[in-house]
Amino acid sequence: MEKQIAAIPKNAREELRVALTQFRGHDLIDLRIYADAQGEWIATRKGITTKVDHLPAIVEALQRAMTEARAAGLLPGVENAA
Repeated sequence: MEKQIAAIPKNAREELRVALTQFRGHDLIDLRIYADAQGEWIATRKGITTKVDHLPAIVEALQRAMTEARAAGLLPGVENAA
């Protein structure tokens, strides 16, 4: 099973993909950089895959990072959704 959740442009030739996957009976979350190789998106070795059980802690950490980035003025024009 693989279910792509999001594809976020990184630059003109790369994107970050978020997907739910399984490997050897383990449910996983995969955050991976894909590169455009002559019109075909190829997964690179850049990224992380971890058990989906870690997802709540990852989301919490990213929310804290967003709060800190907003407080530091690093996200101008982005509404505070927290």
